[in-house]
Amino acid sequence: MAEVPPHERRTALLLEVPVDARVDEFRQQHLAATVARGLPAHITVLFPFAAAPAIDARLRAEVVEHFRTMTAFTAELTRVDRFDAHVWLAPEPHGRFTTLLTETYARFPKFPPYGDAFAEPVPHLTIAEVGPGESADDLVAQAVDALGAVLPFGFTVDRVALFEERADGTWRRADSFELP
Repeated sequence: MAEVPPHERRTALLLEVPVDARVDEFRQQHLAATVARGLPAHITVLFPFAAAPAIDARLRAEVVEHFRTMTAFTAELTRVDRFDAHVWLAPEPHGRFTTLLTETYARFPKFPPYGDAFAEPVPHLTIAEVGPGESADDLVAQAVDALGAVLPFGFTVDRVALFEERADGTWRRADSFELP
């Protein structure tokens, strides 16, 4: 993999989700490239966020202040769903996640979710990418078979992590912001 120049290194605001080992195994099998780059099981709050070199003390302070206006909440991953090229787990309560995403984008409008590729981002935890010759429907069926017994499972949303891309294309947690 070619080195990522400093000015092109991306960041993301993510909700890390502590998932069951079976979910991790499924991700490793069907989302191997993402897992290999160091991205944990997560729900995206805002990607892409600022370029890594632009994350200075002022922007960090804005992020801290923003997430201080939110409150922690309990959540569940409840079911398997899909987009055309990805299979994912649906988080509930949907409205709390949608509010978190939309209010974060409203606070940081220079960074449209997914580069403005979608009209409205859907909160989700990706567990598989549809590869060449694979069917999304088949992957959904595999996910339901493999993970149906562990759904729903609960977790607490009490912080948002800032992940940063490194020179080698892998990602690391650079900071974490508490939701009171």
